[in-house]
Amino acid sequence: MTRKEAWQLACQLRFVFDRVRFVNADVTEQYLPLTQEGEFEKSPYRCYQTWLREERCPNCISVRALSTEKKTTKFEFVGDKIFHITANLVEIEGKSCVMEMISQISDDTMLGVHGKNEFIEAISSYNTKLYIDALTGAYNRNYYEEQLRDLDHEAVAMLDIDDFKRINDTYGHPAGDAALRAVCHKIRADIRSTDALVRFGGDEFLLVFRRIGRDAFAQKLEKIRHSVEENSLPDWPELNLSVSIGGAWRERPAADLVGQADRLLYQAKTQKNMVRMD
Repeated sequence: MTRKEAWQLACQLRFVFDRVRFVNADVTEQYLPLTQEGEFEKSPYRCYQTWLREERCPNCISVRALSTEKKTTKFEFVGDKIFHITANLVEIEGKSCVMEMISQISDDTMLGVHGKNEFIEAISSYNTKLYIDALTGAYNRNYYEEQLRDLDHEAVAMLDIDDFKRINDTYGHPAGDAALRAVCHKIRADIRSTDALVRFGGDEFLLVFRRIGRDAFAQKLEKIRHSVEENSLPDWPELNLSVSIGGAWRERPAADLVGQADRLLYQAKTQKNMVRMD
């Protein structure tokens, strides 16, 4: 569609929704339609600041709509206010972006449920099941596929626990589960709230970083390796944990970086308990 057609569509939708905006999910920019000629204003604020956040939303609806190319909906909570958002992928003069349609949930809307608290708990439980790995508390593979894969990132690391099969075979699956939880705990202690830890599968984990220099990235991975090495499991004091890590650094889509990081992880595993970077 043309910019003018986008403006006309937004005007029509404003009779139904409280707010209509266009979002470039990759760089978190938002644009508000202004005039009949199809002029748009680029907001000085990032799209996530609408929800009083300092960083990208952990369940960005625009990223999901962009990656799946399907209409996507979610609820967003700001204090005691609840908003319902619908996102659609649109193309404006050859460029893909996401149109978000936002409505605030009023008290009248809540008549179909027991109450606001029950409603919030239900949505929170749904989001947890959708994106969180139950055993470790890390994000799950679904989160990567829908929220991270199509974004540009500066650094990605693939990590797995050395000799994990031997741990399960020798000490049993409870020890293996404890090892997974312990490694995740150590990693979370060493990364920023803006970084993402994903359980990619089995004992393999993915770390995604934005806005981090190469030297800082290398130091971060070495710190994680050392933290895990120094850790112990109280119920299995004789079990020595270690991880192998492959790290890829430079700005490009996460999917490309993951492939490179995975190749470097394979190299690191030949010696174990080490970091390999490009």
